[in-house]
Amino acid sequence: MFNMSGLDLMVIFKLAGIGLGTTLINQLLKKTDAGEWVFYTTTMGIIFGLLIVLQYVLQFFEAVQTMFTF
Repeated sequence: MFNMSGLDLMVIFKLAGIGLGTTLINQLLKKTDAGEWVFYTTTMGIIFGLLIVLQYVLQFFEAVQTMFTF
């Protein structure tokens, strides 16, 4: 079931942590002249963030499906 209490600040903190971590890694890579890896780290950060959001989207669709099932 989709539980609104599960959507607390932890999700926001997880996404913010991924964003900050990705930004820090990108800045370190740029300063060490390894700028060609910035694209890959950014892509991985986006994929990790989307995987976290995808879990909650799937829970939402399951709740909607159970609500309209007779």
